[in-house]
Amino acid sequence: MAGRNGGRVPVKGLSRPVGRCRKGASPGVALGVASVLILVLVLFFPEGILGAGPPHGTMTSLCANANLQSDPASVVAGSSGAVRFACAFTPSFVPAFTVGGLPPGHFVKAQATVNGFVAPYASLWIYDARDNTPGPCANRGGHLQIPSGKTLKILTGDWNYCAEFVNVGQAGLPTFSVSWTVS
Repeated sequence: MAGRNGGRVPVKGLSRPVGRCRKGASPGVALGVASVLILVLVLFFPEGILGAGPPHGTMTSLCANANLQSDPASVVAGSSGAVRFACAFTPSFVPAFTVGGLPPGHFVKAQATVNGFVAPYASLWIYDARDNTPGPCANRGGHLQIPSGKTLKILTGDWNYCAEFVNVGQAGLPTFSVSWTVS
C-alpha cells in the first residue's frame, strides 16, 4: 500500500495542487465577457433596450417661415434651377433651423408638413448649412429630400432648405411654409 511515511499510513483523500483553489471564472475572463456584452448591446441596440430610448433632441429656428431669405433673391421667368433658404445669408449667416440637444452624430426623428409647395417647384430638400455647393439640391452635403408625410432622421447641426424649380412663370416662385413635428 502506498502512503505517507514510507507507505505505513494510507492515503485518505485526493491530493490538491499547490496554490490556491479557484472556484468560478477568473476576473480577467469575467471582465472580457462583460466588455463584449456591453459592446454588442451598444452596437445592435443603439436606441436602448427594454423600451428605453435616447433623449429627444430639439429643432429650433431663429426666424419664422415667412422671414426665410432666398438665395438667389429672385429668378428669371422661364428658368429652371435651385434656390436655397436660410434665416439670413448676409451680413452674417443664420441657418433655417438647428437640430440640437443631443451629442454630435445623433439625430431627431421629424415629420414635415409642407403647405403651398406647388409648381413650378419640383422638389424640396434640407442640407447641411455649412455646404455652399452650387447646383442641384442633391449635390449638397447631408441632403435629404423632404417627403410628404414621411419621417426623416435629421442629424444634429445647422440646416437650410433647398428647392428645385422648373420653368418659372412671370409671377416668380410662390411662397410656401414648412412645419415640423419631432417624434
